[in-house]
Amino acid sequence: MSAVSILAYGAALPRLRLPASEYRNAWGGCAASGPTQKAFCAYDEDPVTLAVAAARLACDRLGAGELAFDALYVGATTLPYEEKPSSASIVTALTGRRGVRVVELRGSPQAGLQALVAAAEFCKANPGRIALAIAADAPSAPPDMPYEHALGAAAAAFVLGSGPGVATLGADAACSLETFGSRFRRLGATGIADLELRTQEDADAVAALAGMEALPRGADVLACGLPPRAGAAAAKRLGAARADAVWPRLGDAGTASAAVALADALDGAAPGQRLLALAVGAGAIGVEVTATGGPEGRRAGPSVADLLGGGTPVDYVAYLRHRRVLSSRLGDTA
Repeated sequence: MSAVSILAYGAALPRLRLPASEYRNAWGGCAASGPTQKAFCAYDEDPVTLAVAAARLACDRLGAGELAFDALYVGATTLPYEEKPSSASIVTALTGRRGVRVVELRGSPQAGLQALVAAAEFCKANPGRIALAIAADAPSAPPDMPYEHALGAAAAAFVLGSGPGVATLGADAACSLETFGSRFRRLGATGIADLELRTQEDADAVAALAGMEALPRGADVLACGLPPRAGAAAAKRLGAARADAVWPRLGDAGTASAAVALADALDGAAPGQRLLALAVGAGAIGVEVTATGGPEGRRAGPSVADLLGGGTPVDYVAYLRHRRVLSSRLGDTA
């Protein structure tokens, strides 16, 4: 069976940036590990608007004004509805077609890469058909919690199918692990909680993944979207030459972190370079990707580096206003 190609891809970030220095000014310190800033949603943005923007960039790079995709897989933990598929809103924004399968994957930061793998499996089972995989997220937490300092927002979209593309998808592997006490959100809650019962769960998940024969070692780049120290440790454990460096300017974008890191790695990858996308959370998932260069124009438009380097810095009070923390009329919707 022929390999599934990434025909085109795109990423999207909110325009607003909160410098890490604003936490130091407001709280006396920044609890996040090594960021210079983070991207966050304005009051009129959410993972759906980011997903649509990323998908439109991917479609533009493909040269398709309206992409005729057959399936949409969305990985997110912060979609606006518990019931009512946000993926239907994304489809409606992208195309007038109605014969589209939609699947939403949630529950952990793994969901973005899980959507990519599920979309690839759809293409393998349905040769000649096209799937769109999107990872979009904007995790939030109470503003007085230290783990809130890292939380950002982003999206990345990948058009999958057969034929020449910018990369091919290879082997994948995953493991699941109970993570009691770290990063959870109960049904009906608006923000994540973390009891900060720190153990070695994430490191154990990476170690379990490293022991799986299905996942080749020796990647040129580990696209993980993790903090620098955690990313470097994961790269060493998985035999990758280096880890990506998107975290310091993006923050923790949940399910979108690894997907944006993969898009960033593809931006600069030479044909033949091997990438390993990794997402960690209640276990881990890894996906092998080999860059092919692809047809001309498939990387047109803003790169992830361009997006990370742009944006509008705001102060901490403006940040709280956009999060609607200071609004008694609208309530705390963080």
